[in-house]
Amino acid sequence: MKMILKIARKELQLLFYSPVAWVLLILFVLQTAMMFSGKYEEFLKRNEFEGGGINYSHSIIVFILGGLWNLVSRYLYYYIPLLTMGIVSRELSSGSIKLLYSSPVTNSQIILGKFVSMVIYALVMCCILLLYVFVAGGTIQNFEWGAVLIGLLGLFLLTCTYAAVGIFISSLTTYQFVAAVGTFLSLMFLTYVGTWWQEYDFIRDITYWLSINGRASTFINGMICSEDLLYFPLVMVLFLSLTIIRLNAIRQKIPFLKTLGKNIIIIIAVCFIGYLSSRPVLMTYYDGTSIKWNTLTKQSRDILSKLDGDLTITGYCNVLSGSYSWVGYPYFIQKNRELFKQYERFKPEIKLRMVYYYDSLVMADGEKVAEYFAKECAKEPNQTLWERAKFKSERTTLDSTILKTPEEIHRKLDLTGERTFVWHIKRENGDSSWLRIYNDMIVYPVESEISAALKRLTMDLPKVAFINVYKSRTASDYTPWGYSMVAGEKSYRESLLNQGFDVVEVDLNKEIPSDVDILVLSDWREIFTSEEEMVLRNYIASGRNLFILGEPKRREIMNPFLRKLFGVELMEGTLVQYRQPEMAPDVLVAVVDSCAVNLSYQYGRIPYVVLPNAAGIEQVKDCGFEMIPILKTDTVATDVQKKENRPYYVWNEMEGLDYMDEKLIYNPSADEVAKEYYPAVALRRMVNGREQRVIVTGDADCISNGELAQRRSAVNLYMILGSFHYLSDNEMPVDVRRPAFRDTEVFIDRAGYDILHAGFLYVLPLLLFGICMFLWIRRRGR
Repeated sequence: MKMILKIARKELQLLFYSPVAWVLLILFVLQTAMMFSGKYEEFLKRNEFEGGGINYSHSIIVFILGGLWNLVSRYLYYYIPLLTMGIVSRELSSGSIKLLYSSPVTNSQIILGKFVSMVIYALVMCCILLLYVFVAGGTIQNFEWGAVLIGLLGLFLLTCTYAAVGIFISSLTTYQFVAAVGTFLSLMFLTYVGTWWQEYDFIRDITYWLSINGRASTFINGMICSEDLLYFPLVMVLFLSLTIIRLNAIRQKIPFLKTLGKNIIIIIAVCFIGYLSSRPVLMTYYDGTSIKWNTLTKQSRDILSKLDGDLTITGYCNVLSGSYSWVGYPYFIQKNRELFKQYERFKPEIKLRMVYYYDSLVMADGEKVAEYFAKECAKEPNQTLWERAKFKSERTTLDSTILKTPEEIHRKLDLTGERTFVWHIKRENGDSSWLRIYNDMIVYPVESEISAALKRLTMDLPKVAFINVYKSRTASDYTPWGYSMVAGEKSYRESLLNQGFDVVEVDLNKEIPSDVDILVLSDWREIFTSEEEMVLRNYIASGRNLFILGEPKRREIMNPFLRKLFGVELMEGTLVQYRQPEMAPDVLVAVVDSCAVNLSYQYGRIPYVVLPNAAGIEQVKDCGFEMIPILKTDTVATDVQKKENRPYYVWNEMEGLDYMDEKLIYNPSADEVAKEYYPAVALRRMVNGREQRVIVTGDADCISNGELAQRRSAVNLYMILGSFHYLSDNEMPVDVRRPAFRDTEVFIDRAGYDILHAGFLYVLPLLLFGICMFLWIRRRGR
């Protein structure tokens, strides 16, 4: 040990007497200081002009130091090769290695001494980063010390690993430039090796483990994973051992084959240990964040705890579908594991599989999917399915021999309606459910969808029935006025089907099935017959829940039913308001009432909902229901950017909606009343010992296909999720909320920022430059 430290001291002297180490250190400070002070400048301006606080949905720590840590992890790729390029090659080119050989020192001591010197240099870099941590800790509310220091640990391990690689490459050549380039290439190899040979099962796991890409990210996010924690020391041991074997071969003139054998043994040993460390059953985790943002929510963990026995998740990919690019073979195999990694953490016995096959696509799989397939077939009308699949395989480097035929798939599983890409989740007892990818920017499922699919295996989920009578809007209606998107569109992430509900359609010719939990009545065009009304009365008397969506023009048809059974009515007229110039006055922007947040957390995620052509709801008699506002009209309209001489309040327009030629005028003499209206309300009462819940809206378009497809109504989906969450007795969708971030404020003023900015961008670099000059002058003097 004494000899190792002596060699390390000598290396540090050579390192810090050279300008390279100091130049890199000063550049390191300048780059990190610019980013750090830049982030603080943003919060200074926020404090000065916007009253402080953060408007982001993430932690300030992630915003400031998380970004800095990521920046450093990218810069290290360029720094370390320049530091290590001469650490051994210098000895080889000058012949000084022979002097070391003549002294009582082993090759292991030489290499470990040089490595210790680089570890100390890495500590110096981390000490500089620690200065930022102390400043952030003193200025950020509820500073996440644990998460930040874990991130710093990851950067230290990454630096040491890069150094071990650089030392090995430096031992292979007498030219420092070649050593630097070789180290760059080696680090590039370690970055991209995880994408190579993915088509071979065992090799895929080895190369994926060997890849250094993203290893530090786990630490930067504030979590320690045993796999990543072991990765860095194992790779260090690998490259330091290869270096020692290399020097032994030179020193003792060991035959090439014997040296090669030793290299292969050490590589196999390290890779085997790494492979074992990547097995889910052997992995352990520590989430260093205060709110555990790297960990599944309690609700998801509770679901997993109820899944006794084996669980198999099999992805079925049809190579002839347009979604193949998102789940293509073989890169998706490891992506598949990443998607379920947090679930494997709490249930390591999950079995993940992928099946690639080919089959035709029909309307049952989706209208757009079928159209895509038809167009592809039209290009080569004489090709068979197999020929198309083989051509697609050759074009995408997929081995066509692994493809399952349609007959093989049909014998195993009925994929009707799912023949694009789908996961089939199956328990040991035979229960199963589906999980899909979605037509949005995220594409892949996240915790809410995955946990919903798993929850289906543990209980009977809420069943929603849409009434199909008198041209009411139904789950199977694909027109702009229908509800197919919100009810069961498989490619729509927020559809009820994907959020854990079962969806059916029923009529009123017979009693509503007893397993229906939520009945949806919308925009029916004729008054119910006495028999139909009796069916509805029986359903309501059973205490089950309803979602009733009205329309102003159906007021005369709907009000008798609403008044008799619930004591509410759609008010006369259509609610209008002049808001933005480009928005029609009958497209109402209604704000979420504060009372609604107590009904469902989903309502708290949105400030408003867009209601095209809505009526107000009022309670006209007592039927035992308590009425709670969900939406109320916005009589302030604070988002109007340019005030004009026109009314901004809301009134019930009684004289018609012909506003194309001239603006609507508020006319009290026509019984038009300007006040606060409630276009959506909740009703509740106790029936048979349980709370019955009903939602009534004065607009049926707010959840329609056409409205959801418009950008103006992006927030309406939370109205949908909130309503069905409330009506399902807050069972679904799965509540995957996390505690709020606590570090919500940066205490910085102009004077403090000026000191911080000058200290890191000017004083610290000049201090390092001064130390460099002092050592250089002192050395020249000697």
